[in-house]
Amino acid sequence: MAQRVRRCSIVIPTWNAGYLVERCLRALKDHGEADRAEIVVVDDGSTADTAERTWATCPDAVLVRHDGNRGFAAACNTGVSRASHEVVVLLNNDVVAAAPFLDPLLSHFRDERVFAVNPRVYQAGDGRPGGGLVRGAMHCGLLRLRWAEREFLREGRALTLYANGAAMAVSRSRYLALGGFDTLYAPFYSEDLDLSYRAYQRGWTVVYEPESRLIHEHGATIGARHDRAFIDRVSTRNRILFVWRNVRDRRYLVSHAIWMLARSLGAALKGDLTFTRALVDAARRADAVRKRRRSDPDPVVSDREILGSTAGWADCER
Repeated sequence: MAQRVRRCSIVIPTWNAGYLVERCLRALKDHGEADRAEIVVVDDGSTADTAERTWATCPDAVLVRHDGNRGFAAACNTGVSRASHEVVVLLNNDVVAAAPFLDPLLSHFRDERVFAVNPRVYQAGDGRPGGGLVRGAMHCGLLRLRWAEREFLREGRALTLYANGAAMAVSRSRYLALGGFDTLYAPFYSEDLDLSYRAYQRGWTVVYEPESRLIHEHGATIGARHDRAFIDRVSTRNRILFVWRNVRDRRYLVSHAIWMLARSLGAALKGDLTFTRALVDAARRADAVRKRRRSDPDPVVSDREILGSTAGWADCER
């Protein structure tokens, strides 16, 4: 059994959202969490006042700057590489701590099987559940995710399918061993699911911790800079890429191929080309997918075992 983890690094990636960084850092300071963690802010090519707001709020923060906008995955990877502690807490700049939250997360890393831990997340404004406990199942050729939204389902610790990149604690050494968030999915979405799934394939686990609570203003960064059509296309493209990148079960892959054809034909008949464009976008990255699969070690845990291990809670909702 590993020793108790007492300190960590908190990595906050950001792009042109200095006011969100300031709010995030202020909440960490207000609840005493900034005093017991290394704070690393990764400025992903901002043209605004990120540095000034960061240092005005948290003078001891480490600020790492990209010379241009490289995307969420690259910013997180830079931050984790720069972090000094074995456990790294990744926080979106639009995530706010409403109370101390680190201790429950850090306690799980005494178990050497643990790769990452998800906190209990609420949506800003209405207080509805905003993530934490999730399972997945293959449906219509793609991985369909289901979040537990009823509070009584979110009360206990459990395995969860993936650690959400918006708010998660992760083993730095294992994150780096997996290559971090894959820029295959740039500019956003699915890189966190992909990383956790590859961790499960190696026999590691992802845990949900209900005693650690955070508030997330979901989409405050992405939604402000991209239109809905572009976001939907990227999201669909990355769901397709996830299957190509990670799934090994032959029955799932055959079903996927059939459904991709059927969904493309259906979309064309309806005159909605969003899915077809997403599939074409994914095909443009097929060579990159093949290279990754060839270099991957053989999974020690199968697709069905991974999806089954996180399906222990019965009532799930979108």
